[in-house]
Amino acid sequence: MWRPLLLLALWLGTVGVGRAQLTATQHQGLQVALEEFHKHPRVQWAFQKTSMDSATDTSFPAGTFVRLEFKLQQTNCGKKDWKKAECKVKSNGRKRKCLACIKLDSESKVLGRMVHCPIEAQVQREPKEPQEAQCSKIQRIGEDPQSYYFPGQFAFIKAL
Repeated sequence: MWRPLLLLALWLGTVGVGRAQLTATQHQGLQVALEEFHKHPRVQWAFQKTSMDSATDTSFPAGTFVRLEFKLQQTNCGKKDWKKAECKVKSNGRKRKCLACIKLDSESKVLGRMVHCPIEAQVQREPKEPQEAQCSKIQRIGEDPQSYYFPGQFAFIKAL
């Protein structure tokens, strides 16, 4: 009973059924993240997105916050040519696992960005807390600090 279901799930995964397409805002966030990644001085080769692990966008009064987790792999092109369609993924190319947090205003102008793409081998050894803290800062850019409620904040204000 389980074997046919497992085979069906594997087949659906390879065909792409169940894989959601990116929204326009998420796609724009991905483009911003890829541009930011390829600007880094240590990056010498072009990389292509090989998979999207998660993509969310959340609307706020100041704009839309986009959080993306995706994988990149090295191509046969130099970093200046990363947008070219001729660039093919190298089978033995370096792999990176990326976390990107982007805040866009209502006119799609970038308010803040954080792109972190360690080599896949380093992902398990690296703590996630610093990147999550940076993501939270990006999420709050342009928002009214008074709109956030923190537990106990009013109790302390009354005590003064």
